Amino acid sequence: MNPIIQQHAETVLQFGDFQFHPYKRLLLQGERPVRIGSRALDILQVLIARPGEIIAKEAIIAQVWGDTVVEEINLRVHIAALRRALGEGRTGERYIANVPLRGYGFVGMVETQVLAAGQALVSPVTPEGRLPVMLMGLVGRDSLIRRLLAQLPHTRLLTLVAPGGMGKTSLAIHACERLAERYRRIGFLDLSSEAQGTSLVERLAGFCGTDTSASALCLLDNCEHLAGACAGAVEQALRQSPGLTILATSREPLHAEGEHVLRLPPLDLPEHNELSLAEALKYSAVQLFVLRAREVCYPLRLKPAQVPTIIEICRRLDGIPLALEIAARQVDILGLDGLMALLDSPVHLGMPGRRTAPARQQSLRATYDWSFSLLSAAEQQCLRLLARLGSAFSLEAAVDALGGSLLCQDCRFAAVCRLADKSLLQVEQGANGVRFRIPNTARTYMLEMPPLSLPGVAIPAA
Repeated sequence: MNPIIQQHAETVLQFGDFQFHPYKRLLLQGERPVRIGSRALDILQVLIARPGEIIAKEAIIAQVWGDTVVEEINLRVHIAALRRALGEGRTGERYIANVPLRGYGFVGMVETQVLAAGQALVSPVTPEGRLPVMLMGLVGRDSLIRRLLAQLPHTRLLTLVAPGGMGKTSLAIHACERLAERYRRIGFLDLSSEAQGTSLVERLAGFCGTDTSASALCLLDNCEHLAGACAGAVEQALRQSPGLTILATSREPLHAEGEHVLRLPPLDLPEHNELSLAEALKYSAVQLFVLRAREVCYPLRLKPAQVPTIIEICRRLDGIPLALEIAARQVDILGLDGLMALLDSPVHLGMPGRRTAPARQQSLRATYDWSFSLLSAAEQQCLRLLARLGSAFSLEAAVDALGGSLLCQDCRFAAVCRLADKSLLQVEQGANGVRFRIPNTARTYMLEMPPLSLPGVAIPAA
């Protein structure tokens, strides 16, 4: 194969903790050579030469195999080997994207380093990340996109807040793509693998570079487990870099100086089940469910009698995009009635999502495991008590329900406010005042837990 990237032996392409030496045809993870087949390495060289682009399967085959006639399955086999070598599915990182009927693309952030002869590669402490390539569009978020585009020029710190699975990252990426002409530089920093956030100040400083007055937009993704560290780091970065704007995503606000918060609501749901399919499809939750179901079950011919079932499924899943997408992909196996029956049991929490999704989003149970683990023991106990209230409840009812926790009334009030702040309680504004509610899937998760008894509170089995 002819070299795709005209580089000399001292040029290194770095992504994640991998370094690729094109001329030496060597892939390292840290200092360890990665065992990978020659064809898989050729494919990597083709894809990494054009990061962020989807390359047609025929073009990849032509560059890797030349004039040799091969079946498409050969490409799929070597792509699978390449993904295994890069650790996809084990580490939560994703580098190779597939667009059905089109081709493959390298979606990792790639940095080029040119080394002097004999110089060792030093991994950068603060790489600037590229925006991930979105392979699917958004459904029902146009008004939020417009609001983001209108609000970002007037604030330097905006945090998208919502529970897991609501589509914060996707919304933020789509907004950043539309802002490409407004900022000289746009970058992406994913904090999901950051354990302590100790390097966050350095990573932000590295993103800003030496020209601190240049307009730059940084998407700071998955901040919830580092909210305190993020608040301090972004305040420092914003003071030191006047041209910097930060768009953050988190399950709770950062509570940093100058922060503006935009909470993402669920997708729209019909108020009544007795609608025609055309009427039901005007609601974004139904749109998303039907769209994803048709992707795995084509052709999906829906009958008028099935529309109420679809609406009820969307309502049971609270209009949460991740829950709707996971459930819709079971339709080809379970059918609509089978899926509906499954939602009556905790089994639906384990329905599998995308294999390439981050570990915390590969099922609803994994999503709630992540959120629940971020709570203090007292908050966990309070949430489990509130889950027993069922439907929407008032602040007074919530405080009363926590009476058995031996917390004082002020502490119970504060606990409810903290859980709402962390997106574990939905806040509904209505004619009768503020009401709180735990989504159906989250309630199922809480109630399936074994009885818990800790000092100060005893929670009996449901």
